[in-house]
Amino acid sequence: MQIDSSDSGATSEAIQLVAADRTALGGTLFRPRGEAEATVIIHGATATPQSYYRRFAEHLAASGVAVLTYDYRGVGRSRPDALRGYRATMTEWGKVDAAAAHAYVRARFGDKPVVLVGHSFGGQLVGLLDDARDARGAVLVGTQLGYYGNWPLMSRLKLGLIWRAVVPSCTALWGYLPGKMGIGEDLPRGVAEEWARWCSDPDYLMGEHADARDRFARFSRPVRLYSFTDDDYAPERAVRHFVGCLQGADLERVVVRPREHGGKPIGHFGFFRPRFSDTLWSETVQYVKDVASGRVPRPAASGRPPRVDAWKPFAGISIDATDLDLGRG
Repeated sequence: MQIDSSDSGATSEAIQLVAADRTALGGTLFRPRGEAEATVIIHGATATPQSYYRRFAEHLAASGVAVLTYDYRGVGRSRPDALRGYRATMTEWGKVDAAAAHAYVRARFGDKPVVLVGHSFGGQLVGLLDDARDARGAVLVGTQLGYYGNWPLMSRLKLGLIWRAVVPSCTALWGYLPGKMGIGEDLPRGVAEEWARWCSDPDYLMGEHADARDRFARFSRPVRLYSFTDDDYAPERAVRHFVGCLQGADLERVVVRPREHGGKPIGHFGFFRPRFSDTLWSETVQYVKDVASGRVPRPAASGRPPRVDAWKPFAGISIDATDLDLGRG
């Protein structure tokens, strides 16, 4: 079905992706009115339906690129009638569902350049997905490695209880993890339990997928990574843990401070709100077009480089200079 989004200068079409194991996934294709210069695939965050990225996708499409959004199995338009007894894992999200999105783009657009936008888990799947290396580059938003030991002390205590006790208890009781627990969408049991295992492992997903470390290191593409000083889902130490895995990338880190953007909270999800269309979104459009065409990307104007970690020489002490910033939310 073709839907005219005349207010944004783009069109959208509801589509269906078919994964390698025949699982049907709901997707949406956004297109500019003229010829698309490139294609963007948006890999979403955990428990976040593709509809959350709609306005951002329309903005990109109106600028001249095609955009594909989709829902991982068990979420949004890829959810079955009942989650109790439904089998799905985050590994399948990264290795099978994301691969289906890339296969669709190859079949639909041929050799058009592809750029990834990964939100949180959507950036982590670079370590699971071989197809990611086919992209010209990536914009990653709020991506980190989720081992709870990377969080400040009080949060660490709370998260340890959640991952080791609350999640296993809830999934055993309900057969899935309810979104009313504060995570957003309901999650299939296998997804929630695998997520909890990863977050309890100092190596995160690499504890179960040793080959992920090599995939991260071999991702030799331009990457712009946005992080936010008020993002409780991605504290500085967790972001640095992720950055340390991207050894081969041409990486530009951009640390965004809300006080420099009107003072309103941004957090883990605010980047995709339309109030950033003239700032974060606009420079993202330029970055996408630069890397898609092979040009050297222009530096971001909306943030600053990360602060120097003055405490790094003291091995074993988990204090980051950024954690002392009283402007954090």
